[in-house]
Amino acid sequence: MSATNIQGRAIEMDQRVYAQHAQLTSEVLFQGRWRIHILCALRNGPVRFGQLCRRVPWASKKALTSGLRKLEADGIVVRNDMSETILHVEYALHEEMQPAVCALLDEVATWGDRYAALFLNRTSPRDA
Repeated sequence: MSATNIQGRAIEMDQRVYAQHAQLTSEVLFQGRWRIHILCALRNGPVRFGQLCRRVPWASKKALTSGLRKLEADGIVVRNDMSETILHVEYALHEEMQPAVCALLDEVATWGDRYAALFLNRTSPRDA
């Protein structure tokens, strides 16, 4: 096998791994209707469930609970039970994941702004 062929296979493997990691990210963070809303609500620090319900009022409690549980199972969200005499539970982004998740959300929002400006605000296809 020639050096060029080996290098080409290495690049192909890198692209395959890159695509797999991108797909994993999209499945973990973006799968499900309310995950983005939950992550955005948690980006600035811990939030109690009632606060989350107020920040995402269009989602049902069942949907938010399900999204939180899935994100917790994926290691993105941490549930802190701070109950002593009354029920007090907070949810937060995992300490090691928070910077990366926030950066990714920022990039996705920026892309969404650009996409909307370029493609969604046109009145006809000829405006391009």
